[in-house]
Amino acid sequence: MWRPLLRFSLLGALLFGAERVFLAEPPRPEPVVLSAARLDALRGEAARLGGPLDERALAALVRNEVDDELLYRRALEQGLDRDDPVVQRRLVQNLRFAGAGPERDDTSLYAEARALGLDRSDPVVRRRLIQRMRLVLEAEALAVEPSEAELRARYEADADRHLQPARTRFVQLYFSREHAAAAQAARERLRAQPAGPEAASGEGEPFLHPALQPLQSESELAARFGVDFARALIDLPPGVWEGPVESAYGLHLVYVQERTPEGRAPFESVRAQLRLGVQAERRARLLEAELSRLRAGVEVVIPQEP
Repeated sequence: MWRPLLRFSLLGALLFGAERVFLAEPPRPEPVVLSAARLDALRGEAARLGGPLDERALAALVRNEVDDELLYRRALEQGLDRDDPVVQRRLVQNLRFAGAGPERDDTSLYAEARALGLDRSDPVVRRRLIQRMRLVLEAEALAVEPSEAELRARYEADADRHLQPARTRFVQLYFSREHAAAAQAARERLRAQPAGPEAASGEGEPFLHPALQPLQSESELAARFGVDFARALIDLPPGVWEGPVESAYGLHLVYVQERTPEGRAPFESVRAQLRLGVQAERRARLLEAELSRLRAGVEVVIPQEP
């Protein structure tokens, strides 16, 4: 009779052990401790950037600090520090600066630096690993090209970001200010001919900008020719030689060839920007999803204010 009792005892022990293994709560992650010195440093960074030092701004800085710590831990778990050439060079340089002899090779110095724990205290190594971990998490966003539907949806959602100002395409002939009479005479000759800008060959003086100018907005014209020239060009009628128009350099005869009104840029002209925008949105979404998973159950310890 003791044999059935023994079997039941062994079975009970096994079930009890299985319950302890499978039903026990997983170990809690190590808390993130933000020291008083680091908290003061965050306040100093906010002050240097000119931002407000209110509770909301400080909470955002603390959140970024916690996220960096979690990414750093994740990078160490994945061993990103063991095959990184930047980390290796940094640790070797640290020991050489500390007085390691020239007879020591990089491999032995790197091993010693890791044994001393220098890879856990160097801020450059930390930033490098956080950066690499971000790139690893964001890599999935670049694995698949955005679809045409995604690009079109982004184009509609960002309609205000793709507005183009009115622009002007024109031909200009330059004359120095002391040759104003020559500019007037050239304008009369050109106006007397039925041909357009192609009749201007041989007219004008050498100039740093070409005669044929591409489509440009008022701000672009102001940067290239000066504000007065840009404003004057807006009121010139197309298809006729006008001027002289004064610029920051001198005088110009101008033939307006084309004007495009203000409006949305064509889809194809901003396709590359839309692609980058979709990928950036994917990267941000994937990174935030992983950070949310890493934050789960992590206690953040912040020193109490006196």
